[in-house]
Amino acid sequence: PFVETEVSPYGAIELTDDLRATRRFKVNGQRLKPYEGGENPTPRISLVLTDS
Repeated sequence: PFVETEVSPYGAIELTDDLRATRRFKVNGQRLKPYEGGENPTPRISLVLTDS
């Protein structure tokens, strides 16, 4: 994930890599999507196997 380090009044947002703070770049604020965190639920399927 990235961390917002600076938000300009005209909509540009500067992001920094969370792991390596050396990577910084600016993006258009309209192109960002919020990260809610957590895991995505994965559907699980159970199969019951019987000898026939």
